[in-house]
Amino acid sequence: MPSLFDRVPPLTFAPLAAPRHDQYWDLLLHLYDARFGPDATPAEGDGFSQRAITMEIEKFLAGITLASVDDALDTPLNIRANTDYRYLVDTGWLREDRIGVKRFVSMPTGLQRMLELLRQFAEEGPQHIGGKVQIIFNQLERAQADPAREAGGFHEAALQARQLINALNATTMHVREVDEFLSSQDSTPAFVRVFFDNYIGKVYIGDYHSLRTENHPLQHRMRIVQIAMELRDDPIKREAMISYYREAFRCMTDDEAAVRFERDVSRFLMFRDIDRHLDRLNASVDRATARALSRLRYKLRTQDTLDKLIGATLRRLGGPDMDGAGGPALGLLPGPFFGEQRLPTAHRKTPRPERTPIKRQAPSKEQMAMIRLRWAIKRSRTVSPADIGAYIERHLGDKPVVTSDDLAIQTIHDLCTFVAARRIALRATATTRSGRTPPSRFDEYRFDFPPNEVTENPYLRLPRFRISRRTP
Repeated sequence: MPSLFDRVPPLTFAPLAAPRHDQYWDLLLHLYDARFGPDATPAEGDGFSQRAITMEIEKFLAGITLASVDDALDTPLNIRANTDYRYLVDTGWLREDRIGVKRFVSMPTGLQRMLELLRQFAEEGPQHIGGKVQIIFNQLERAQADPAREAGGFHEAALQARQLINALNATTMHVREVDEFLSSQDSTPAFVRVFFDNYIGKVYIGDYHSLRTENHPLQHRMRIVQIAMELRDDPIKREAMISYYREAFRCMTDDEAAVRFERDVSRFLMFRDIDRHLDRLNASVDRATARALSRLRYKLRTQDTLDKLIGATLRRLGGPDMDGAGGPALGLLPGPFFGEQRLPTAHRKTPRPERTPIKRQAPSKEQMAMIRLRWAIKRSRTVSPADIGAYIERHLGDKPVVTSDDLAIQTIHDLCTFVAARRIALRATATTRSGRTPPSRFDEYRFDFPPNEVTENPYLRLPRFRISRRTP
């Protein structure tokens, strides 16, 4: 998989890390909206001329506040515009092509997409869960009705389902971050401003108040899970979906396409745990709200009165007041300010109770028999690589090849070992995307599946496989 830095030029993030990163961010958004974005008028021919882009930068620089350009105020506007233009070209945000004697400017497609994602992240507001759930549910119903034609929509709906769960987790974490930020505010005005601006306006989900109502689209969550499982388990619909995945994602085998399909199905099955995510979100919101309201009550009820009482007490302790009377303003008892009678009563520690030692009781014969029986049951169902090798050697011996029909099943342990040997045969015949066979502990054996042959015994019916030794 290519990394982020394989897709973007090396100096892409230089403007966003420069001392004037805020100004460069606004300039990139201005150029994107005015020239290169989906709402802008597309350029005719080979792109925009260099003069058109520098004039757009001049228009942006003329509209910003003077305090944001620092020591560049004495530099002419056209020189600053050309300097910023050349900087964006050098860092890869703008692409300059020379055709004849003219220069044409464009923005690379990859950077346009990245800028749109960064802008969405920077300007993202409260999430609206209901609309996303309704879109996912409608798309799944269409995929259920016609899997062959709507398989592409099924994949896109799976991506939206994953983003939805991530949005709920991110909102829960954002509530905690705002809670910590509220606790760091010292003054009451700052606390109130942050509480109503950041907490109420930006943290809540847009339709948070209706998430648990009967009319909210989340009522379809179990139906979403049911449709996803039906598309996975129904043979005809599953075959149509895997056929699309193999063609759309250019998979080498049906098994690779099935892995991608199963991964998308698992994203819909996350709706089974949606109530747990909502409970975590409710708990975080309730905890943050209780702390915020408690602090507001404390600030509004005690701070002003307490400051006045402390000030009056300090003045009176320093000397007589205007009426000639002395003494503290707080309701203190008469007598010395510091004295033995002011100390609290000694607290006597309660002695710890004596604990009765726990007596070990030897198990009875019946209990020991049950323990041995449980161990025997567990051992009969536990299969190790050594057990598989011994099982194969017991049947292969000096024979050149054995089939699954020759593998005897006499005990439960034999049945579990037989199933494990068949799983190893499947893994040994599978290939990765590069066409290689994955490594195995049983490389000394060769496994293959004859076409259209079946093994049927009293316990299983499955495709026949053969085991032989590899020639050195």
